[in-house]
Amino acid sequence: MVGGFGNFFVPLLIGAKEYLISFFYIIKEDSKIVNILSKGSISINKCNQVKIVSYHKNESSVLNAYLAGLFEGDGHIVITKKESSIRKIVIGITFNLKDLPLCNHLKLILGDGYIRIKDKENACVLIFHTDNGVIKIINLINGYLRSPKLYKFNLTIDYFNEKYSLGIPKYDVDRSNIRDNSWFAGFVDADGGFYIRYSDKKKFRIACELRIEQRIIDTLSGLSYEHMFSEIAELLGSKLEISTHNGKKYFLVRGSNRKSLKLILNYYNNFSLYSSKYLDYNNWNFAAKLLLENKAYSVNNRKIIYDLKHGMNNKRMQFNWNHLESLR
Repeated sequence: MVGGFGNFFVPLLIGAKEYLISFFYIIKEDSKIVNILSKGSISINKCNQVKIVSYHKNESSVLNAYLAGLFEGDGHIVITKKESSIRKIVIGITFNLKDLPLCNHLKLILGDGYIRIKDKENACVLIFHTDNGVIKIINLINGYLRSPKLYKFNLTIDYFNEKYSLGIPKYDVDRSNIRDNSWFAGFVDADGGFYIRYSDKKKFRIACELRIEQRIIDTLSGLSYEHMFSEIAELLGSKLEISTHNGKKYFLVRGSNRKSLKLILNYYNNFSLYSSKYLDYNNWNFAAKLLLENKAYSVNNRKIIYDLKHGMNNKRMQFNWNHLESLR
């Protein structure tokens, strides 16, 4: 088996709806004491008073930067009001429904939140709705954000600092090199895709591509995603492009040339994906290495690459989640 997927497979989304709902359950958390993973801690008494005990940005944490990338790809902050006009802040991260095991794993290791299944959208959402749960996520990803979502994130920090006199620091956009932490792995798990191109029309061609696409302007802040996508393009040794869908324009970065393949392989040798894209990447990785070694066009390897292409993304029928064990 290519990629060493192991022996345990989950037949996800094939007549398995009842299995999913029964296995991934919602647990109410005890909010009396919360430990902030690698970032410090907060204590909450029965009166819901919050006090920051300690805080620091942990540069070596895989979880923190990875979670920040997930949030910037498919996360959101919602500010609601109760009937008493008390403001309520919710942080959510949306996943494809096939990535429910990752969603549940994050819920368990973060120790807060609940999962909402959205059947019509083929999605699940990890939601943090209590003050201590939201503050935990803030402390985990604070200092790792690179996109205009930082604007609303910092407004949320202002709200909790004022409400509880916390003194949570606010950071500018993270300008550190993207290749130095796991942020890009989280962002691609949320918004990227690995594709193998296999064409036997006119001229036979095999290609591997990593494709990332997102809006140009953040609607809330009016700020552009250009700086972030320019840095991603640099990471991939590629160029920043503009795509159009249904009259709307998006930033697009594609990595497919030899330089890009080497840079992508090098990055993911250091930082893992954790969604089902990890499995797709294993297929992609195998084909990309054959291309770099000039071995992709042999008769035997053509057949291997064809099978790899037709066993990934929407055509994937089997899922192994052993790789989640390394995400803590």
